[in-house]
Order: sequence, then structure tokens, then C-alpha cells
Amino acid sequence: MTVTLSETEVRTCEACWIKPVTASRAVDDGQRDLLCGDCAEGQAPRRVDLFPPLGIYKLTARRIKMGKHSSGPPKSPPDQGPALPSPPPTPTPGRPPV
Repeated sequence: MTVTLSETEVRTCEACWIKPVTASRAVDDGQRDLLCGDCAEGQAPRRVDLFPPLGIYKLTARRIKMGKHSSGPPKSPPDQGPALPSPPPTPTPGRPPV
């Protein structure tokens, strides 16, 4: 099987990173995985996406939607400290507030 590669495509297998590309596998998003013969026969997955659609390593649309901790909107800290004085103190002229 002969695989035609463009100038920008990798020449090393995307699964083992050792052998040269000799096979390709179509993926559902219209692109292809470039693999060596052994990895293609063994259905080996690609090891990483160096430049995914968003252009940042390991950053996916799902991760952006979930947020950093995926626990919902931000929450107040458990101990917020003492309450602010009511009414607020008046500033003293000529001296910075402390």
C-alpha cells in the first residue's frame, strides 16, 4: 500500500513514533491517521494529538465547556473572614487608609 503524504504531514508512525508511515486509517472527522504497517494491523491508537482543532496540546472543546474542575459555577470560599464594618469608615484627610 502506497500512502501519498503532503509536505506538512508526518513521516513517522503516529502510534509507535518509531517506524516510517506506510499505511493510513480514515477517522470520523474527515482526517486520517498515518501509521506503520504493524500499528495499522493491530488497530493501535494514535498516542497524542500535537495540534488538535483548537491548536493547543490536549485542549478539546469538551474540556473548555467543562471548565477546569467541572463542578459548576464558581463558589465562595468556606471561610470568608470577618464581615466588613457597617457603615464603612470615613477616610482621614492627608493619610492613606490603613
